[in-house]
Amino acid sequence: MESNTVVFTGIEGKRAFFSLVEDKLHIASFDTADTRDMDKIYLGRIQNMVPNLRAAFVEYQKGVRGFLPLNEEQLRTYKCEMRLPVQIKKEAVKTKDAVLSTELSFTGIYVVVTDKAGGLTFSKKIDKEKRDTILMHCQDVVSQDLTYIIRTNVLSLKENDMSLLVDEIVRLTKELRDMKSRVDSRTFYSKLYDGAPFVQACLANIDFDKVTKVVTDSKEELDCLSQLLPEHVRGVLNLYEDTSFPLTALYGIKGKLQEALSRTVWLKSGGYLVIEPTEALTVIDVNSGKNQKNISKKELCIRTNQEAAEMIPYILSSRNISGIVVVDFISNNDEKEDTKLLKLMRSHMKYDYVKTDVVDITPLGLVEITRQKKDIPLKDQLTEVGLYETFRH
Repeated sequence: MESNTVVFTGIEGKRAFFSLVEDKLHIASFDTADTRDMDKIYLGRIQNMVPNLRAAFVEYQKGVRGFLPLNEEQLRTYKCEMRLPVQIKKEAVKTKDAVLSTELSFTGIYVVVTDKAGGLTFSKKIDKEKRDTILMHCQDVVSQDLTYIIRTNVLSLKENDMSLLVDEIVRLTKELRDMKSRVDSRTFYSKLYDGAPFVQACLANIDFDKVTKVVTDSKEELDCLSQLLPEHVRGVLNLYEDTSFPLTALYGIKGKLQEALSRTVWLKSGGYLVIEPTEALTVIDVNSGKNQKNISKKELCIRTNQEAAEMIPYILSSRNISGIVVVDFISNNDEKEDTKLLKLMRSHMKYDYVKTDVVDITPLGLVEITRQKKDIPLKDQLTEVGLYETFRH
């Protein structure tokens, strides 16, 4: 089994989370609860209705407005100055306002609970046998006036772990109902929900069946993790207490972050990758570097491409690159090698917590990859928490 280590630690006073697969940086995330509004719920007021856009603009903080898409019923019943709780679904970007929703949801590790009627629903990846088991355990704690979206993380829960799902359903249901009951007593622009806690949000992106070690240097986080993790993962949970040699040094975190911000990534063969983000897409250029005397040019080309195919999935996930990615591999005019290359890249994509598709390779060695956007790029996260200058070259 490949080494997959999950690390919770502090860097320059900021809490951070890292997933390392075979010592390569897979996920890097920082606690941005104080700097970001994503998933937070505010009590806003409708500033103006825009029927031709089937939307309204809602002021959810003093002087800050968001774009709220509306259905037919809402278009008929909503009026200016009306107060309503709204959740941030997309944050404001440059001149674009944040995108809001009146369908409120609380996200857990194993389930998402929304205030829309619907009962239990399941991720498509959950088979009938697992669904029947979940129904047996959860049918007494779900309410038909809410929707419970069971996430794929439940696949890592064994029979004796199902209480984790049940407890999370009960807790999130209570928190959602309590939050809605407070709306009438709150004033405009009140923050009603802060979003999922940092540790919980990080764990939601982890495949527990692949985890080989979880380590933290915080006793508080250890207690939290021991209550949230399945039994087989609690067995590899560790508290790190060596203050003379921090976790960041033990796992070489600072060097990995510096590499994740670099335009150039070196490969073992002597080749290298050049990563060029643009407005429309990200281009990754694969270069062979200087030839080695003991192997042919073709062998060097194949080896460099293979190393690039193994490394690129980790580059995409650790840097949080999304949208269209075009990889310019070294052309070798060998269809069999191209097939191997795509297979190798897809096998390393299995760790990505974000939906990623690898399209076919062209005769010129170009591969198109699409990666769903789920968070902002690592560079922007580090900028938010004031650490970008610490790690950039």
